[in-house]
Amino acid sequence: MARVGATDAEALREACAGLIADYDTVGWWPAGSAFEVMVGAVLVQNTRWTNVSQAIEVLRHSDRLSPQALAQTSAAQLTTLISPAGCQRIKARRLHALADGVLQGGGLQALAGRPTADLRAEFLRWHGIGEETADAILLFAFDRPGFLADAYARRWLARRGLFEAGEGAGAYRRAKDFVDARLDWSAPEHQALHGAIVLHAQQLCRPRPLCEKCRQGIICSYKTNN
Repeated sequence: MARVGATDAEALREACAGLIADYDTVGWWPAGSAFEVMVGAVLVQNTRWTNVSQAIEVLRHSDRLSPQALAQTSAAQLTTLISPAGCQRIKARRLHALADGVLQGGGLQALAGRPTADLRAEFLRWHGIGEETADAILLFAFDRPGFLADAYARRWLARRGLFEAGEGAGAYRRAKDFVDARLDWSAPEHQALHGAIVLHAQQLCRPRPLCEKCRQGIICSYKTNN
């Protein structure tokens, strides 16, 4: 529940700042390059980061963490290399599309020079890149500020009584638009917020939440109403 008299923007900023204060998000998304972040954003689809980190380590040791090297890797070989991340045939195709997209776009430096809206639209044209993956790449690989309205974030917003995005295909966009219109934060602040939301959702704010252990319980509408 928000502070009495606070606007929805003020309540949102206070809730986000409070959540960040509860978690250490320094180095939350470890990566040696922007392209490695992009690869991780594709591999993490429908799996755990522990599995992704194993696949990335294999790619690193085989010198495949560049657009050129990845594009030249056969589908069969890439499928084997990324097997720890699961869904390897699907993700191998998506990684090839990612590498091709970077190369056809003139490389990472050329892509980094493009406006955010244009860059986001470009990513969404690539095979296997949806809104959530595109926004993750923008935020963590290109340092473009913006809210990552994934399922964890939407759950937290709803339980805190800040915004209910509902269900269906438009839920991501509704939540993102709500937050982006009210939270004019920098990329590092949004990175910290996303890391804190993920940690909070994994540790405490689960589908069946551990409210008794949560430091935010006193201001959470979910705990108050259940």
